[in-house]
Amino acid sequence: MNALLNFPLATNSPRILRRLREILGGAAITPEEKLNAIVKIIANEMAVDVCSIYILRAGVVLELFATYGLNPQAIHQTRLKFGQGIVGDVAQNFRPLVLSDVQSYQNFHFVEGIGEENLHSFAGVPISRGGNVLGVLAIQSYVKRLYFNEEVEILQTIAMILAEIIASGEIISKNEILPSEGVESLSIHLKGISLNPGLVIGQAVSHHPGVMIKRLISDDVGEERKRFNKAVRRMQASLKNLIGESMLIALGEEKSILEAYQMFAQDYGWLKSIRKSIDTGLSAEAAVQQFQANLRQELRKSPDSYFKERLLDFEDLTNRLLHHLVGDKEYGHLEGRQGIVVIARNLGPAELLEYEKYNVQGLILEEGLDTAHVSIIARALNIPVVSRVSRISLRVEPGDQVIVDGDKGQVILNPNDEDVVAFEKNIQTRRRRFQIIEKNLNMSSVTKDGQRISLHLNVGLQGDLKYISYDAIDGIGLYRTEIPFMMAETYPDVATQTRIYGDILAAAKDKPVYFRTLDIGGDKILPYLREPEDENPMMGWRAIRIGLDRPILLRQQLRALIKAASGKNLNVMFPMIADIKELIEARKILDLELKNAEKNNFLLPASLHVGVMLEVPSLVWRLDHLLSEVDFISLGSNDLFQFFYAADRNNHHLINHFDPLMLSFVELLQYIIKRVKRSNKSITVCGEMASQPIEALALLALGFRSLSVTSSSMPAIQKMIQDIELKKVSHFVQNLIKIKREDFRNNLISYAIDHNISI
Repeated sequence: MNALLNFPLATNSPRILRRLREILGGAAITPEEKLNAIVKIIANEMAVDVCSIYILRAGVVLELFATYGLNPQAIHQTRLKFGQGIVGDVAQNFRPLVLSDVQSYQNFHFVEGIGEENLHSFAGVPISRGGNVLGVLAIQSYVKRLYFNEEVEILQTIAMILAEIIASGEIISKNEILPSEGVESLSIHLKGISLNPGLVIGQAVSHHPGVMIKRLISDDVGEERKRFNKAVRRMQASLKNLIGESMLIALGEEKSILEAYQMFAQDYGWLKSIRKSIDTGLSAEAAVQQFQANLRQELRKSPDSYFKERLLDFEDLTNRLLHHLVGDKEYGHLEGRQGIVVIARNLGPAELLEYEKYNVQGLILEEGLDTAHVSIIARALNIPVVSRVSRISLRVEPGDQVIVDGDKGQVILNPNDEDVVAFEKNIQTRRRRFQIIEKNLNMSSVTKDGQRISLHLNVGLQGDLKYISYDAIDGIGLYRTEIPFMMAETYPDVATQTRIYGDILAAAKDKPVYFRTLDIGGDKILPYLREPEDENPMMGWRAIRIGLDRPILLRQQLRALIKAASGKNLNVMFPMIADIKELIEARKILDLELKNAEKNNFLLPASLHVGVMLEVPSLVWRLDHLLSEVDFISLGSNDLFQFFYAADRNNHHLINHFDPLMLSFVELLQYIIKRVKRSNKSITVCGEMASQPIEALALLALGFRSLSVTSSSMPAIQKMIQDIELKKVSHFVQNLIKIKREDFRNNLISYAIDHNISI
């Protein structure tokens, strides 16, 4: 057996790139000659025995297109299934693979007749573009050796160049890059997950359509750096202008994301990384794309949803930067278009707002979760969204007609006449149903058997206030005070906060408003507040923990709330309370501000009610003591649910593992409502459960009588309430709990259907 060898690094990246530039920009040669020249250069410069290029055809077959060192007769004759053998492994898992002894690897697949019998070491990288695999670039040697990281990076750089050549249609037809399933002219029905309901038809457009890079290797590194720096300045200026646009001022959550982008855009680290690639001889555009490719590999590897959100921020920035480099308008391809459906792998909320200028009708995502910021903005803008639609960007061509069914979580590509007729009927039915529902909002929310249900609004965006004047709305059950902080480029002072809270109280008129103190941290980043790195930010330093550690923030906010509510009723609740002592500490700060206001002769609020967000399971076991300390409770079902099951709600791997209507969680909710009822204190549910008709039905059946819901969900929740006989559904649910029916959700859905309850 040969000893494992470590070879000295013999490669020179700039020299390889110069030689490739001569091939790509030199005399006219056929695409096949071009590939053959590339593999020969790589093999000679990297001192390896074999270099091969495999290209993915029809989305399922990896075909050998060029090789140096293997039997040339194997070209176009050797084909591997996606995932088959070492090469297929690289493509399927979308990551580089380095092996010192390829034949001992579990996925090794021997192909007879190509001359690989005595080859041992292997290094392969995916050829990818826009997050999609187009092929594999591989090198091999007869001796057992380890390849260096620098050598793998060189392969990745060359793979990026190959990806541009393949995507141009120079080697294979662009249609061959598409998956083999389905025929372009046929209607194709695809299933996903609904992030926002609605039913629309429109023309498909690709988010950030691929920038075709004409120059991959630079002639002058110094000039290339100047081009890059100029493009960075233009990108930073455009972001600053975008944030300053008046249409975004009222939309706090989106603006906060934009401000985060602006902060990231100024970050030296990622720009330095791209400049280093430029110094190796890449063009500025190619260096940015290389950075993007590395980002996507990190995205695929990381299980941390918070980390993924941050990486996606940088991907959006690099897309913007590419357009500034090549001189394209980012959204210029949409001018004059009407009724568009945006197709994207992922999308930021700020970008969705930009599409709104072009009358965006719907959104289809390959990824995306219901808690993502873009889904929140889509609800505010009433845009249907379907996510988790596998490889949608490869299945659809720009200009294709697309139906987005956000009600069913379905997408129809190139709908036929039958699909269009069904769509038009569904639109008419939906319109009639919502006309009836909106009329109902002028009536109180009373069940068939006369039970009055209190309905409140969750408010963060200005659009959330649209139903506040209706008779069915009893007030604002959750006002997210962090939104103005996320909007601001600098910390809002007391006067600014006082004005904001006063405006909300004025909009609500005589209806109560429940102000939640700052719930920052986790995925809610303030651009001007530097926070320590957190391995698990959703369960780390956030909400009241920040307020108690930095009491000046909490004191100033409470001071502003007291001033804004001068002579009016003030309801304040503290988020993320895990133990009674945190509530007592927060209450001391509130009492201090009240004393100071009185000392300075300010008119105090006419009444003051103090509560907590019940969202940490540890507090459930202190309920009796808690209820003696507060005037009301708001149950935050989102966090309570994820902490109860130790399941990050942003992790798509766990989407189908846990359900708010699992019996264990239902029994926890039952325990809570029984304890609260004995105290005669009020409790309102303000999480996602309250905004989903079937889950809200379960809450009412358990004994909850106050819900705070999103504005887009309000009509459906109110209609559900008017459809039910609460005594009967409560008896049914109690029986399900008693007999321990684990299929709680399905049983409740069946009950709703049998009793004509709108869910």
